Amino acid sequence: MFRFLKKKVKSSLAIGAIFRNEKEYILEWIAWHQSQGVDKFIIYDNESDDGTFELLKSLAERSIIDLYSIGREGKPQIIAYQKILQDYKDKVELITFIDADEFLVPYGDYKAADHIAELFSDDSVGGLAINWRIYGTSDQEHCLDGFVIDRFTKAASDERSRNHYIKSVYRPGLIKDIYPHRAVLDKNYRYINTSGDNVLFATYEGGIKPVASGATSGVTYEICDKRLRVNHYALKSKEEFIKKKKHRGDAMFGARQVKGDSYFKEFDLNDIEFTLSGLHYDNFKNKYDSLLVLIGH
Repeated sequence: MFRFLKKKVKSSLAIGAIFRNEKEYILEWIAWHQSQGVDKFIIYDNESDDGTFELLKSLAERSIIDLYSIGREGKPQIIAYQKILQDYKDKVELITFIDADEFLVPYGDYKAADHIAELFSDDSVGGLAINWRIYGTSDQEHCLDGFVIDRFTKAASDERSRNHYIKSVYRPGLIKDIYPHRAVLDKNYRYINTSGDNVLFATYEGGIKPVASGATSGVTYEICDKRLRVNHYALKSKEEFIKKKKHRGDAMFGARQVKGDSYFKEFDLNDIEFTLSGLHYDNFKNKYDSLLVLIGH
């Protein structure tokens, strides 16, 4: 464990994550979420061999993240999430579990954390479902310089089924069972969407259909396009997909999992142009520049 932070104050909004070979994207991802009000990053390195671990260790030494390591056997994503909940359930008010290719993106001038805090101001709320917005390759064959959020601006419309998937925010002490996209919560608490309404969860395979009352899933029956979304840059360029993701394995389904042509086609969705607002971008860039100075780049 590589945790150097001594502060004991309870964090308002934390991100838990597991990374493998994400070196080129880490600083952008952290700076973006710092600019969105996230005040705790808990990251497990999953046997990276591209310099990711060394960069994460440098960030941990500067109290920017809490860093741990986990092997590739079993289902390391779920094991890491369970360990984070065990260790941090009394140290953070709210937590979300997202990946290095996912960004919490708000509408309007409020930060993501501000929207989330307002939605959780109702004490009956235990979980918040935030729908994906899938970004395709923006027709880019090769890896180019620049930020992910600059390079990829074409996204799936909400006619696409993949946007029914969610990531979630929770009161950690209410989680009974954790999964990559959702959790089973204490039954006395509500699971809401970004409009503040109770979520109707759905199946994905065979069509979007409601699940049994009271059950949760990683998919919502309706897409809620209010307050904020999770921008999911699942592929980046075609070159990045082939080199970085296709044969990397999967933290949920195992080290030998291959993401093939069918995966690429399913996620290469470029229906609409959707860029980030200037205010949020400026705040992000300031955080990014500060990170560079802090780590001596």
